[in-house]
Amino acid sequence: MKFKSKCFPPGALPYRSVESATKLVAKFFDQMPFLAELPNMCVTDTVLNRTLSNIPGVLIKDSKIELKPEGTVYQKELAKLNKAFNNPNMSNLDYFRIEAPFMEKFLQIVKKFKSANAVVNLLGPFTMSQLLNVAADEQMLTERGFRRLYIQAVCVKALWIINKIKEYCPTTVPIIVLDEFLYGQLGNLKRENEDITVDMVTNIFAKVTDKIKSAGALVAVQCFDKCDWKIPINAGVDIISFDAYNNPNNLCIIPQKIIEFVSHGGKINWGIVPVMTESMITALNIDYVSHRLHSTLEGLILSGVPEKYVYDSALVSIQGNVCDMPVIFAEKSIILSTQLSKRIMLKLKV
Repeated sequence: MKFKSKCFPPGALPYRSVESATKLVAKFFDQMPFLAELPNMCVTDTVLNRTLSNIPGVLIKDSKIELKPEGTVYQKELAKLNKAFNNPNMSNLDYFRIEAPFMEKFLQIVKKFKSANAVVNLLGPFTMSQLLNVAADEQMLTERGFRRLYIQAVCVKALWIINKIKEYCPTTVPIIVLDEFLYGQLGNLKRENEDITVDMVTNIFAKVTDKIKSAGALVAVQCFDKCDWKIPINAGVDIISFDAYNNPNNLCIIPQKIIEFVSHGGKINWGIVPVMTESMITALNIDYVSHRLHSTLEGLILSGVPEKYVYDSALVSIQGNVCDMPVIFAEKSIILSTQLSKRIMLKLKV
């Protein structure tokens, strides 16, 4: 698995117009365009709304999730979901389509550049379970019926956009990024509830991963908190994406698992360009982030992962979302990540 770009795209952008987003994506991410979220243009254009819209029993009001798993309407919608999951043609999937202001431009960029890859962020199944858990006031990981709901919900959304991307460019390989911003809470949940096990969560990831990969896409799991990366790796994901600036040693504790992962083609996205504050971004330059990256990669090498594996598998990105930042700071951080990715390519040629 080789990518034409070593720069992994961000999910959300700070722009208030589709035109501005189009210029940035076409300029810096022509071989790996992404379906940018534009929450400053449309308040509902978030990964949460994209993933949960039209999902049976789920309502979103003022960014709050309500769950009403009851009644004949709910049962009919469950039947639609199950049909789309088991027979994923566009006539069945279209009910669960993703609505996004940037959708058409994104697809046109894929078509124009015949992009090698195209990236779409969706809510991951573990995080979805915890968000719905709050709405339902019960632990949804332990209830089999609910597990099927959120596994199928993530998959049908992914299958719809995979088919859409292939419609515009059959040679493009989609990358579905499962945003798991609550995955870092798993350790606490396991301690509180003995019914929640590593095997259970691995199985959840595996079912989603297998379904998405069977449609011709790659799967990434992204979490910017400290977490157990063995679980998604064992579930068969292709890319892991983490905050390498604040958690540089997150992978050093599992060197043998990382060797196994990258030796079979797995990729690691190092979110190394910090975006925590505007003042931090102001002080950044390419030499600093390059030194930070190489010293962080060196930590993984010292833990026992061969240098060639570390650099061959490395992707880079900004540390998190920049949609709440002024455009000038967001753009600087993204430009630095693209420059950094080119330095990695030069390192590989040495």
